[in-house]
Amino acid sequence: MSAYLLYQNGMRNQFKAQNPGMTFGQLSKYTSAMYSEMQPAEKEAWNAQAGADKARYLHELTIYVPQPGFDCRGDAIIPPLADDKKKKRRKQDRDPNAPKRSVPAYLLYQNAMRNQFKADNPGMTFGQLSKYTSHMYKAITPEQKYVWEQKALEDKTRYGVEITQYVPPPGYDAKGNIVVSALAKKRRRKPPKDPLAPKRARGSYVFFTYDARPPIFQEFPNIKFIDLGHVMGERWRALTPEQKRKYEDLAAQDKIRFALELEQYKINQLSRTVEEAGSVHVAEGDNGNAHLTYQQQILQQDQQQQLYLQEYEQQKLLQQQQEYQQEQHELQHQEYDPNQHEQIYAPNSVPSSLQFEMT
Repeated sequence: MSAYLLYQNGMRNQFKAQNPGMTFGQLSKYTSAMYSEMQPAEKEAWNAQAGADKARYLHELTIYVPQPGFDCRGDAIIPPLADDKKKKRRKQDRDPNAPKRSVPAYLLYQNAMRNQFKADNPGMTFGQLSKYTSHMYKAITPEQKYVWEQKALEDKTRYGVEITQYVPPPGYDAKGNIVVSALAKKRRRKPPKDPLAPKRARGSYVFFTYDARPPIFQEFPNIKFIDLGHVMGERWRALTPEQKRKYEDLAAQDKIRFALELEQYKINQLSRTVEEAGSVHVAEGDNGNAHLTYQQQILQQDQQQQLYLQEYEQQKLLQQQQEYQQEQHELQHQEYDPNQHEQIYAPNSVPSSLQFEMT
């Protein structure tokens, strides 16, 4: 296991005892914050344990003899079923004989250099290799970048010529995309959405795209929408867990916001329903029961809203504690500056009311 997982397993019971009111998600964030603020010497001890555990695993793996039906790592070998390929196949939405779309300069560079970068860096993951390719493309000289831009321009010209000569078969448009008739495929109409309903919670990747999209447009001004999604996906996979934590926290806060607004929306909907039902004649014997049921529902909604508010306040307090601990950690590691000390404590900087004569 990694150093962080070893630390998490070793400190889970202690953190549970120190914070009995924390939920599972809050405890995970607290453990991550404590690990990030750990001193380098203490963190090195956990890294050493992780290295020893990795060496143990590699040693045991060399002497492991798998049983029939298992691979060299102990995973079950499941042969693909004959019907799986048929199920995974789907109808093509593009004519296979249509001209291939043009490719921008960066993707041409990426496709050409992928195998070389893989050979130079055999231990890199897919996300790390994508990030490395992006850095290498930024570091090339303007002359080298001009070569790739010319190749992209030639590919764009090639596509323009081929698309003008392309004759689509029946059922396809001028670019080779399949045309689905509205009568042949009946789509289920979605019910109209209430404009007063709260906006759904956004995920961590959506918040990442808000920050990633502007620099990508600056780097590749003429990038297509499809290629933009590929580049953002590669950069998202290349982020470290520490870099992703920022967007995961934003997603958690937005989830709480959505839950609070949804509860308030339900209360407003219930109140509106009761007001509309007030104009309808209600029997005298059932009038008291209907009023009592409404009061119980309102009380239950208020209790749920209070629980969401308490959880939101707890997470906000935990975030403030983490920021305070981070500030204290930075203050402890600041270097001492004698000039700054003399400037602060110079005799002229002391007010005259506090100065005294040395006898």
